[in-house]
Amino acid sequence: MSESVKATVGRPRLFDEEAVLNDLTDLFWRKGYGQTSMADIVQASGVHKPSLYRTFGSKEELFATVLRRYLAQRMTMFAALIDEAGPGVRGLHRFMEMFEADAVSERGRDGCLMVMASNELRGTLPGYDFSTDYRRQMREQIHALIAQALPHEAVDSEIVRARTDLVTTYLLGLQVIMRSGADAAEIHQYLNAMHVTVDAW
Repeated sequence: MSESVKATVGRPRLFDEEAVLNDLTDLFWRKGYGQTSMADIVQASGVHKPSLYRTFGSKEELFATVLRRYLAQRMTMFAALIDEAGPGVRGLHRFMEMFEADAVSERGRDGCLMVMASNELRGTLPGYDFSTDYRRQMREQIHALIAQALPHEAVDSEIVRARTDLVTTYLLGLQVIMRSGADAAEIHQYLNAMHVTVDAW
């Protein structure tokens, strides 16, 4: 019987679940899934192990909760950037500028938790194919960006789909470069390549 099943059921929760998930997101983001022990989780959260199991289940289930929550927040951020960027190719340039500002920030330099976890765990946890989920939602956001950048094209046209795939793949790859320790100048260099490419659209 797993520890999560053995844990006592029915006690009131005596901690702020959102605050704990914030702390544990930072922990997993910093150390990775494999290098994060339950002792690390208890220390970072300030919550005893039985309470963690009662609330979140096993370590795998906890990490799935962290990833789902992070993904929802990240897609909200992307949607806000796309809305603020505005239409046309100029809007796509503006999106890249805002993405770069985030990428060179202290948090942004850590890259993307979803990409990091995908590399470490090959994209899956029991019951959650998180990498596929991330790529799907990411592509949906980028499709909206490309569609408003190319208003003269049909939303489902081949060129919109191809450029959506191009930018999605590009941004996913850039997240790996960011996580690997690239400095602001290198990040700017790669983003400038996309600016040059977009000018030809």
